[in-house]
Amino acid sequence: MRISINKTARYADREDAILKKSLRKSLGGFSIVFAALAGPALAEFPEKEITVTVGFGPGGGVDTITRAAADALSSSLGQAVVVTNQPGAGGGLALTALKAKPADGYNLAAAISTTISFDPHSANVSYGIDDFEYIGAFGVFPEALVALPSRDWNDFKDVIAAAKDAPDGFTYASTTSLDRVVMKSISAKEGVVLKPVPTKGGAEAVAAVLGGHVDFAYSSGTYYAQAAAGALHVLAGLGTNPIPGFEGAPTLKSLGYDISSVNMVIYAAPAGIPDDAKAKLVAAFEAAAQSKPVLDVLAKRNMGSFTLTGAAFDEQIRAQSAQFKAAME
Repeated sequence: MRISINKTARYADREDAILKKSLRKSLGGFSIVFAALAGPALAEFPEKEITVTVGFGPGGGVDTITRAAADALSSSLGQAVVVTNQPGAGGGLALTALKAKPADGYNLAAAISTTISFDPHSANVSYGIDDFEYIGAFGVFPEALVALPSRDWNDFKDVIAAAKDAPDGFTYASTTSLDRVVMKSISAKEGVVLKPVPTKGGAEAVAAVLGGHVDFAYSSGTYYAQAAAGALHVLAGLGTNPIPGFEGAPTLKSLGYDISSVNMVIYAAPAGIPDDAKAKLVAAFEAAAQSKPVLDVLAKRNMGSFTLTGAAFDEQIRAQSAQFKAAME
Protein backbone atom coordinates (compact mmCIF):
# COMPACT_ATOMS: atom_id res chain seq x y z
CA MET A 1 0.00 0.00 0.00
CA ARG A 2 2.85 2.36 0.82
CA ILE A 3 4.45 1.59 -2.49
CA SER A 4 1.25 2.42 -4.35
CA ILE A 5 0.94 5.75 -2.58
CA ASN A 6 4.55 6.70 -3.36
CA LYS A 7 4.08 5.79 -7.00
CA THR A 8 0.95 7.88 -7.17
CA ALA A 9 2.82 10.85 -5.65
CA ARG A 10 5.63 10.49 -8.09
CA TYR A 11 3.21 10.39 -11.01
CA ALA A 12 1.49 13.50 -9.67
CA ASP A 13 4.82 15.33 -9.35
CA ARG A 14 5.78 14.33 -12.86
CA GLU A 15 2.46 15.52 -14.30
CA ASP A 16 2.78 18.76 -12.38
CA ALA A 17 6.28 19.33 -13.81
CA ILE A 18 5.05 18.57 -17.33
CA LEU A 19 2.14 20.96 -16.87
CA LYS A 20 4.44 23.76 -15.65
CA LYS A 21 6.84 23.20 -18.55
CA SER A 22 3.96 23.30 -21.01
CA LEU A 23 2.66 26.48 -19.45
CA ARG A 24 6.07 28.13 -19.69
CA LYS A 25 6.26 27.21 -23.38
CA SER A 26 2.79 28.59 -23.98
CA LEU A 27 3.58 31.84 -22.24
CA GLY A 28 6.85 32.06 -24.13
CA GLY A 29 4.96 31.55 -27.37
CA PHE A 30 2.49 34.25 -26.48
CA SER A 31 5.39 36.60 -25.71
CA ILE A 32 6.85 35.98 -29.15
CA VAL A 33 3.46 36.57 -30.79
CA PHE A 34 2.91 39.78 -28.84
CA ALA A 35 6.42 40.98 -29.68
CA ALA A 36 5.83 40.25 -33.34
CA LEU A 37 2.54 42.10 -33.27
CA ALA A 38 4.09 45.07 -31.53
CA GLY A 39 6.94 45.20 -34.06
CA PRO A 40 10.36 46.74 -33.48
CA ALA A 41 10.61 50.06 -31.68
CA LEU A 42 10.64 52.95 -34.15
CA ALA A 43 14.05 54.62 -34.17
CA GLU A 44 14.25 58.37 -34.53
CA PHE A 45 16.01 60.02 -37.47
CA PRO A 46 18.95 59.96 -37.94
CA GLU A 47 20.15 56.43 -37.19
CA LYS A 48 23.32 56.63 -39.26
CA GLU A 49 25.71 59.05 -40.92
CA ILE A 50 24.46 61.62 -43.41
CA THR A 51 26.28 62.28 -46.69
CA VAL A 52 26.45 65.69 -48.34
CA THR A 53 27.72 65.57 -51.92
CA VAL A 54 29.23 68.87 -53.05
CA GLY A 55 28.61 69.60 -56.71
CA PHE A 56 31.96 71.39 -57.08
CA GLY A 57 35.60 70.47 -56.54
CA PRO A 58 37.50 70.60 -53.23
CA GLY A 59 38.62 74.03 -52.06
CA GLY A 60 35.95 76.09 -53.80
CA GLY A 61 33.38 78.27 -52.08
CA VAL A 62 30.62 75.65 -51.89
CA ASP A 63 33.02 72.98 -50.67
CA THR A 64 34.64 75.24 -48.06
CA ILE A 65 31.30 76.40 -46.63
CA THR A 66 29.95 72.85 -46.52
CA ARG A 67 32.98 71.51 -44.68
CA ALA A 68 32.81 74.44 -42.25
CA ALA A 69 29.20 73.49 -41.49
CA ALA A 70 29.80 69.74 -41.12
CA ASP A 71 30.77 69.74 -37.42
CA ALA A 72 27.85 71.94 -36.40
CA LEU A 73 25.46 69.77 -38.38
CA SER A 74 26.89 66.64 -36.80
CA SER A 75 26.49 68.11 -33.30
CA SER A 76 22.84 68.97 -33.94
CA LEU A 77 21.96 65.66 -35.56
CA GLY A 78 23.99 63.37 -33.32
CA GLN A 79 25.50 61.55 -36.30
CA ALA A 80 28.55 62.03 -38.50
CA VAL A 81 28.13 64.25 -41.55
CA VAL A 82 30.34 63.05 -44.40
CA VAL A 83 31.25 65.50 -47.19
CA THR A 84 32.13 64.15 -50.65
CA ASN A 85 32.66 65.86 -54.01
CA GLN A 86 31.07 65.23 -57.41
CA PRO A 87 31.95 68.25 -59.54
CA GLY A 88 30.50 68.97 -62.93
CA ALA A 89 27.89 71.03 -64.79
CA GLY A 90 27.93 73.79 -62.17
CA GLY A 91 26.57 71.45 -59.53
CA GLY A 92 24.22 69.72 -61.95
CA LEU A 93 25.90 66.29 -61.80
CA ALA A 94 25.51 66.09 -58.03
CA LEU A 95 21.84 67.08 -58.26
CA THR A 96 21.20 64.57 -61.04
CA ALA A 97 22.69 61.82 -58.85
CA LEU A 98 20.75 63.03 -55.80
CA LYS A 99 17.43 62.75 -57.63
CA ALA A 100 17.96 58.98 -57.96
CA LYS A 101 18.91 58.38 -54.31
CA PRO A 102 16.50 57.17 -51.60
CA ALA A 103 14.26 59.88 -50.16
CA ASP A 104 15.16 59.03 -46.57
CA GLY A 105 17.02 62.15 -45.45
CA TYR A 106 20.46 60.52 -45.42
CA ASN A 107 21.58 61.96 -48.75
CA LEU A 108 21.93 65.67 -49.50
CA ALA A 109 23.64 67.67 -52.23
CA ALA A 110 25.30 71.08 -52.08
CA ALA A 111 25.10 73.32 -55.13
CA ILE A 112 24.24 76.94 -55.94
CA SER A 113 20.71 78.19 -56.26
CA THR A 114 20.93 79.01 -59.97
CA THR A 115 21.67 75.33 -60.66
CA ILE A 116 18.04 74.78 -59.67
CA SER A 117 16.34 78.09 -60.47
CA PHE A 118 18.04 78.88 -63.79
CA ASP A 119 19.67 75.86 -65.42
CA PRO A 120 16.45 73.87 -66.07
CA HIS A 121 15.23 76.82 -68.18
CA SER A 122 18.47 77.31 -70.11
CA ALA A 123 19.99 73.85 -70.52
CA ASN A 124 18.98 70.24 -71.14
CA VAL A 125 19.11 68.90 -67.59
CA SER A 126 17.39 65.81 -66.18
CA TYR A 127 16.00 67.43 -63.06
CA GLY A 128 13.54 70.16 -62.19
CA ILE A 129 12.57 72.27 -59.21
CA ASP A 130 9.99 69.71 -58.00
CA ASP A 131 12.54 66.90 -57.73
CA PHE A 132 13.98 68.14 -54.44
CA GLU A 133 13.21 69.17 -50.88
CA TYR A 134 14.89 72.48 -49.99
CA ILE A 135 16.63 72.29 -46.63
CA GLY A 136 18.88 75.33 -46.24
CA ALA A 137 20.95 78.00 -47.96
CA PHE A 138 24.02 79.86 -46.72
CA GLY A 139 25.27 83.25 -47.88
CA VAL A 140 24.81 85.12 -51.14
CA PHE A 141 27.50 85.43 -53.79
CA PRO A 142 28.17 89.18 -54.17
CA GLU A 143 27.38 89.25 -57.89
CA ALA A 144 27.91 92.65 -59.48
CA LEU A 145 28.60 94.64 -62.60
CA VAL A 146 31.92 96.48 -62.39
CA ALA A 147 33.92 98.92 -64.47
CA LEU A 148 37.05 101.06 -64.27
CA PRO A 149 36.62 104.19 -62.13
CA SER A 150 38.07 106.19 -65.02
CA ARG A 151 34.85 105.63 -66.99
CA ASP A 152 33.16 108.10 -64.62
CA TRP A 153 30.01 105.99 -64.41
CA ASN A 154 28.29 106.43 -61.07
CA ASP A 155 26.04 103.40 -61.52
CA PHE A 156 24.62 101.12 -64.21
CA LYS A 157 22.05 103.71 -65.33
CA ASP A 158 24.99 105.82 -66.50
CA VAL A 159 26.20 102.85 -68.56
CA ILE A 160 22.81 102.59 -70.25
CA ALA A 161 22.71 106.31 -70.97
CA ALA A 162 26.18 106.16 -72.53
CA ALA A 163 25.29 103.01 -74.51
CA LYS A 164 22.39 104.81 -76.13
CA ASP A 165 24.88 107.28 -77.59
CA ALA A 166 27.36 104.58 -78.68
CA PRO A 167 26.70 103.40 -82.26
CA ASP A 168 28.12 99.95 -81.60
CA GLY A 169 27.00 99.68 -78.02
CA PHE A 170 29.24 98.29 -75.26
CA THR A 171 31.01 95.03 -74.56
CA TYR A 172 31.11 93.25 -71.23
CA ALA A 173 33.03 90.30 -69.83
CA SER A 174 30.63 87.39 -69.34
CA THR A 175 31.20 84.29 -67.23
CA THR A 176 27.84 82.48 -67.24
CA SER A 177 24.73 81.99 -69.34
CA LEU A 178 22.87 83.66 -66.47
CA ASP A 179 24.58 87.03 -66.88
CA ARG A 180 23.88 86.86 -70.62
CA VAL A 181 20.16 86.37 -69.96
CA VAL A 182 20.16 89.31 -67.53
CA MET A 183 21.97 91.60 -69.96
CA LYS A 184 19.77 90.48 -72.88
CA SER A 185 16.67 91.36 -70.87
CA ILE A 186 18.05 94.81 -70.00
CA SER A 187 19.23 95.42 -73.58
CA ALA A 188 15.75 94.66 -74.91
CA LYS A 189 14.09 96.93 -72.36
CA GLU A 190 16.46 99.86 -72.94
CA GLY A 191 17.00 99.46 -76.67
CA VAL A 192 20.79 99.32 -76.41
CA VAL A 193 23.51 96.94 -77.54
CA LEU A 194 25.40 95.11 -74.76
CA LYS A 195 27.62 92.47 -76.32
CA PRO A 196 28.97 89.60 -74.18
CA VAL A 197 32.62 88.62 -74.41
CA PRO A 198 32.80 85.08 -72.95
CA THR A 199 35.52 84.38 -70.39
CA LYS A 200 36.58 81.27 -68.51
CA GLY A 201 35.70 82.63 -65.09
CA GLY A 202 35.71 85.51 -62.67
CA ALA A 203 39.46 86.07 -62.65
CA GLU A 204 39.57 86.36 -66.44
CA ALA A 205 36.55 88.68 -66.46
CA VAL A 206 38.17 91.00 -63.91
CA ALA A 207 41.43 90.97 -65.89
CA ALA A 208 39.53 91.89 -69.07
CA VAL A 209 37.97 94.99 -67.54
CA LEU A 210 41.17 96.02 -65.74
CA GLY A 211 43.05 95.73 -69.02
CA GLY A 212 40.51 97.86 -70.85
CA HIS A 213 39.51 95.02 -73.18
CA VAL A 214 35.80 95.38 -72.35
CA ASP A 215 33.65 98.24 -71.14
CA PHE A 216 32.43 96.51 -68.00
CA ALA A 217 32.24 93.03 -66.49
CA TYR A 218 29.96 90.68 -64.64
CA SER A 219 31.57 88.95 -61.66
CA SER A 220 30.18 86.69 -58.94
CA GLY A 221 32.70 87.99 -56.41
CA THR A 222 36.24 87.85 -57.79
CA TYR A 223 36.14 91.63 -58.24
CA TYR A 224 35.82 92.25 -54.50
CA ALA A 225 39.47 92.83 -53.57
CA GLN A 226 40.09 95.17 -56.52
CA ALA A 227 36.90 97.11 -55.80
CA ALA A 228 37.83 97.46 -52.13
CA ALA A 229 41.23 98.81 -53.23
CA GLY A 230 39.59 101.33 -55.57
CA ALA A 231 40.79 99.69 -58.81
CA LEU A 232 37.23 98.80 -59.83
CA HIS A 233 33.90 100.55 -59.38
CA VAL A 234 30.73 98.64 -58.52
CA LEU A 235 27.97 99.75 -60.91
CA ALA A 236 25.17 97.56 -59.55
CA GLY A 237 24.60 94.45 -57.54
CA LEU A 238 22.50 91.64 -58.96
CA GLY A 239 20.95 90.61 -55.65
CA THR A 240 17.89 92.02 -53.92
CA ASN A 241 19.94 93.55 -51.10
CA PRO A 242 23.01 95.86 -51.28
CA ILE A 243 26.40 94.17 -51.44
CA PRO A 244 28.13 94.10 -48.03
CA GLY A 245 30.92 96.66 -48.11
CA PHE A 246 29.39 98.44 -51.10
CA GLU A 247 26.05 99.46 -49.65
CA GLY A 248 26.15 102.71 -51.66
CA ALA A 249 25.95 100.82 -54.94
CA PRO A 250 22.40 100.24 -56.22
CA THR A 251 20.92 96.89 -57.15
CA LEU A 252 19.42 96.22 -60.58
CA LYS A 253 16.05 95.99 -58.81
CA SER A 254 16.45 99.43 -57.27
CA LEU A 255 17.32 100.80 -60.73
CA GLY A 256 13.99 99.58 -62.04
CA TYR A 257 14.92 96.28 -63.67
CA ASP A 258 12.61 93.43 -62.74
CA ILE A 259 15.33 90.83 -62.61
CA SER A 260 17.80 89.77 -59.98
CA SER A 261 20.06 86.92 -58.97
CA VAL A 262 20.22 85.84 -55.34
CA ASN A 263 22.76 83.09 -55.83
CA MET A 264 23.22 81.10 -52.63
CA VAL A 265 25.01 77.96 -51.53
CA ILE A 266 22.11 75.54 -51.23
CA TYR A 267 21.43 72.14 -49.65
CA ALA A 268 18.74 69.88 -51.05
CA ALA A 269 17.40 66.36 -50.49
CA PRO A 270 15.39 64.11 -52.83
CA ALA A 271 11.70 65.00 -52.94
CA GLY A 272 9.51 63.07 -50.54
CA ILE A 273 11.74 62.65 -47.49
CA PRO A 274 9.80 62.04 -44.23
CA ASP A 275 8.49 65.15 -42.50
CA ASP A 276 10.36 64.42 -39.27
CA ALA A 277 13.63 63.98 -41.13
CA LYS A 278 13.15 67.26 -43.00
CA ALA A 279 12.26 69.11 -39.80
CA LYS A 280 15.41 67.87 -38.05
CA LEU A 281 17.60 68.69 -41.04
CA VAL A 282 16.15 72.20 -41.28
CA ALA A 283 16.74 72.78 -37.57
CA ALA A 284 20.33 71.52 -37.88
CA PHE A 285 21.04 73.86 -40.81
CA GLU A 286 19.52 76.79 -38.91
CA ALA A 287 21.94 76.11 -36.07
CA ALA A 288 24.91 75.59 -38.41
CA ALA A 289 24.21 78.92 -40.13
CA GLN A 290 24.99 80.69 -36.84
CA SER A 291 28.12 78.68 -36.04
CA LYS A 292 31.42 80.56 -35.96
CA PRO A 293 33.17 78.41 -38.63
CA VAL A 294 30.38 79.08 -41.14
CA LEU A 295 30.13 82.79 -40.35
CA ASP A 296 33.92 83.12 -40.63
CA VAL A 297 34.00 81.50 -44.08
CA LEU A 298 31.07 83.60 -45.32
CA ALA A 299 32.77 86.78 -44.09
CA LYS A 300 36.07 85.81 -45.72
CA ARG A 301 34.30 85.25 -49.02
CA ASN A 302 32.23 88.44 -48.69
CA MET A 303 28.97 86.51 -48.78
CA GLY A 304 27.32 88.10 -45.74
CA SER A 305 25.40 86.12 -43.12
CA PHE A 306 22.19 85.72 -45.13
CA THR A 307 20.52 82.33 -44.64
CA LEU A 308 17.24 80.69 -45.61
CA THR A 309 15.78 77.38 -44.47
CA GLY A 310 12.69 75.27 -44.94
CA ALA A 311 9.51 76.89 -46.30
CA ALA A 312 11.08 80.34 -46.75
CA PHE A 313 13.90 78.82 -48.79
CA ASP A 314 11.43 76.83 -50.91
CA GLU A 315 9.41 79.99 -51.61
CA GLN A 316 12.51 82.00 -52.55
CA ILE A 317 13.93 79.50 -55.01
CA ARG A 318 10.56 78.98 -56.69
CA ALA A 319 10.14 82.73 -57.11
CA GLN A 320 13.59 82.93 -58.70
CA SER A 321 12.77 80.04 -61.01
CA ALA A 322 9.58 81.76 -62.19
CA GLN A 323 11.53 85.00 -62.78
CA PHE A 324 14.19 83.30 -64.90
CA LYS A 325 11.58 81.34 -66.84
CA ALA A 326 9.83 84.60 -67.75
CA ALA A 327 13.14 86.19 -68.76
CA MET A 328 13.90 83.27 -71.07
CA GLU A 329 10.56 83.51 -72.88
